[in-house]
Amino acid sequence: METNFYMRNLQKVLFVARELHKRGFENLRIVPSLSPSGLSWRCSFITIVNREEMNVFASLWLQSNYEYQNKEIELNIEELTDDFMKKERNFLENCRGKNEEYVKWFANILQKLEPEELPYAFADYFSPTSYWKTSLGNQIDTIPGEEKYYFGY
Repeated sequence: METNFYMRNLQKVLFVARELHKRGFENLRIVPSLSPSGLSWRCSFITIVNREEMNVFASLWLQSNYEYQNKEIELNIEELTDDFMKKERNFLENCRGKNEEYVKWFANILQKLEPEELPYAFADYFSPTSYWKTSLGNQIDTIPGEEKYYFGY
C-alpha cells in the first residue's frame, strides 16, 4: 500500500500534543475536526484561561512550516515539539498545569491509532457525540463532557 504522507505527517500533530503533555503542558487539549468538504483534517490545541478559550490551529502550523504532502517530515517528535514551543510560547504558558485524567486518556488514544489514522470530533455534517470517529471508521470514546470544548457546538 502506498504511503499517505498527508495523513502520516498530520498525525504527528497528535504526538506533539503528547510530548507537550510530558513537558508539563497538561491543560492543553486537542480538538480534531474535518473541513466542510470532509477532505481536510484540522486540529486545534486549546486551553481555558479565566473561562475564556484560547486556541492554536496546530494542523495549520504544521502545514505552514513543513512539506507534508509529498514526503515524510524528517524531524522527530521532540524536534517538532521544540519548534512548536518556540513559535507558540505565549499560548503554551497558559497550558501549564496538571490534568492527569485527560493526559492518560489522550495517551491511550494514540496507542490505538494506526499509522495514517486521524480522529475527528465533528464536521459540518457530523455533530459532536460521546465519541470521536476516525479516518478508518473506528470510534474512540471521549471523556464525559469533552464536547463542551468544541467551539460552541
